[in-house]
Amino acid sequence: MATDGAVGGAGTVDPGDLDMKDKQRVYHDWEAATYEGKFNISYDQRCIDYARDRLRKVVGPDERFARVLELGAGTGFLTINLALAGCLEGAELHVTDISPGMLDVCRANAATNGVTLTATAGDVEDLPYEDGAFDLVLGHAFLHHLPDPGAALREAYRVLAPGGTLVIAGEPTRRGDRIAGVVKRATARGFRALTAIPALSHLRRPGVEAAGGSAADAAVAALEHEVDLHTFDPEGVAHLARVAGFTPVRVVTEELLANWVGWAVRTVEGSVRPGVLGPRWAYAAYGAWRGLSRLDELLEGVVPDDLFYNLILHARRPLEG
Repeated sequence: MATDGAVGGAGTVDPGDLDMKDKQRVYHDWEAATYEGKFNISYDQRCIDYARDRLRKVVGPDERFARVLELGAGTGFLTINLALAGCLEGAELHVTDISPGMLDVCRANAATNGVTLTATAGDVEDLPYEDGAFDLVLGHAFLHHLPDPGAALREAYRVLAPGGTLVIAGEPTRRGDRIAGVVKRATARGFRALTAIPALSHLRRPGVEAAGGSAADAAVAALEHEVDLHTFDPEGVAHLARVAGFTPVRVVTEELLANWVGWAVRTVEGSVRPGVLGPRWAYAAYGAWRGLSRLDELLEGVVPDDLFYNLILHARRPLEG
């Protein structure tokens, strides 16, 4: 594969020549520099609270961990924000991802925020760690990118010490994702219609080549529509964890009304020209999401679990395992 640096070291890539893992690596390397801006990721109280609340939904504040590994860590959003929240106090932190470009950003984010971690490039279906090396394995919104999610859960089991804890959050449910698709399409149509007005056309995010990228960049950017591989049935994820050896296994779901607002916000953020939206937008959107999340909590147990968008898997490796 030729390289010229145009796509994060991937060069003049023909996506048809890549297997799925190469597509994941090349796409996420290419997106690493702009990923956090695209999704309004930060290391302020807004995202610190979000990360903490995902963990605290399934892990109590009294639990302490000595060695922690995050799978599919990307730019470090989950681990760094959990560290800033005080949830991983005293722990030795490790992160891994298939994308070296994402890990470069992760290391820079950790340094900027005073968090010490070790970042290692690797395939989560074949982890570069010894058996029983960690007592907490984390993940956020990565399982749906994997060709074989079950293999990743088996690897998580292997690298956990007996009695160790697994927490994977931010994975899309099948029915919740279908509902989200309606919201995304409606928001995108509304944004296109609004910005078709000449006075507002400047708000549109330019295409890759219009923004100065190459044809190779555009080809890699198009992989965005291929790298999301799965949505999940909550009980199906629990079954995969049990097959991997985990017990007990618990899956909780969240974000019903909040998800509709969340995807409308993310669709706008992905469509608007960079620099138009600022911190006020981010905090207003987060405030709306947080308020609706509280309402969603009242609906838990009333509305079927699989209508909520996000699932959180919480499982343990048995002490005798």
